[in-house]
Amino acid sequence: AAGRVDPDLPAPPIDALSDETRTTRMRQFLRTTRNALAVVALSVVLTLGAAVALGGSPADRIVAGRVEAVAVGQLGTSDRSAAIDALQVRLRAQPKDHRAWSSLALAYVEQARVTVDPTYYPKAERALRRAARLKPGDDLLLTGRATLAAARHDFTAALSLADRALRANPYSAQAHAVRSDALTELGRYQAALAAATRADRLEPGDGTFARLSYQAELRGDLGAARRLMRRAQLAAAAPESYAFAAAHLGELARAAGDEDAAARHFAVALDADPFSAAARVGRARLAVARGDIASAEGDYLAVVRRLALPEYVVELGELYQATGRPDQAARQYAVAAAAAALSRSNGVGTDLETALFEADHGSPRHALLAARAEWGRRHSIHTADALAWALHAAGRSAEALPYARRATELGSRDARILFHRGVIEAAAGDSAQARRSLAATLDIDAGIHPLRTEQARAVLAELGVQR
Repeated sequence: AAGRVDPDLPAPPIDALSDETRTTRMRQFLRTTRNALAVVALSVVLTLGAAVALGGSPADRIVAGRVEAVAVGQLGTSDRSAAIDALQVRLRAQPKDHRAWSSLALAYVEQARVTVDPTYYPKAERALRRAARLKPGDDLLLTGRATLAAARHDFTAALSLADRALRANPYSAQAHAVRSDALTELGRYQAALAAATRADRLEPGDGTFARLSYQAELRGDLGAARRLMRRAQLAAAAPESYAFAAAHLGELARAAGDEDAAARHFAVALDADPFSAAARVGRARLAVARGDIASAEGDYLAVVRRLALPEYVVELGELYQATGRPDQAARQYAVAAAAAALSRSNGVGTDLETALFEADHGSPRHALLAARAEWGRRHSIHTADALAWALHAAGRSAEALPYARRATELGSRDARILFHRGVIEAAAGDSAQARRSLAATLDIDAGIHPLRTEQARAVLAELGVQR
């Protein structure tokens, strides 16, 4: 029932609610959700066992997909761990249950995503091998393999596997969802939107609303992105999912220049999940914008001590660098490099992230090698941006300019991409366009990213504009 949000009804505006009302509703939501999840965690194995017997009718396959989606994607931390434990108990008793092996693999991939621990990926791979020995053409197995490939950034393989899963079961919302993710990362945006829409028609819920929101965000349609993410928030089946949506609403508000609304969304997210990394980092970014460096540093440290996500670790390093603490910055960059190495050792492709990091903080040569390698695999706006920035770092701004423009072709209001484009345009001699790009960067990201803001203002000053 949580996923059945009427698409024609506007979501109630969260900003219109009082703090007391929001808190009361959130507590009611958490009590209801925890009770429901306790039942799900205990019953999931029995349900999965019944799902194995479901046959080939569309309705039956959709039901089975929903059961398995609940097992891996809609549980909180403790309940997700309980589901993994229950699946392991089931498989010790019934080692030939191929769909339980596939469900366990999906649970491991989800655990890797949430904990930023790539050592779960080899575990998922082993579980999928067991499933493949039992029934190699099963649609859930193929969806699991596609999901693992996408998590490891092998999006070409993920797309091929998702297509195979859909040939086995055209009604799998999970397979359409991972297909959308792969197409997005490959830069095939119209096909990605179609796949996300198909997944939503089959099984609407927080995951499909979030994917559709991201498709709107990529195209610069922040109003649609907010409406869809609000539906994802209302449809969330676990406090962590609710907090994720609220935190992303905060980021969308920030991109629209509404810092007060962003702060309210981050507060709602932290009320739902006090450990929400996205909300704490969002709050830290707002603190940087206010010049409250101590509060920003405290939130960043609280996150990276629990969750060494390279993006957040690098942001903390850049905060240290911008505030005159190069030794502390270097330590954070070393942590980010170690996290990337751990990901690579567990089969994750990191060339995109390596290209951007090396262009900003390391070797332009290594940045360009990594960016060219990634561009050879996929042509998304983000790989175009990384290649453009690596070329610029290597002193080849004129060659970088077409890629920087390609990175903005969808209309995305991504401050980093606009910043890269503006700096490259200035270096390539297109002063008028550079002013527009860098002004847009500061409108979105004024003060929130200290190094980027400082550099953007410096380049604008050279172009005769004071911000």
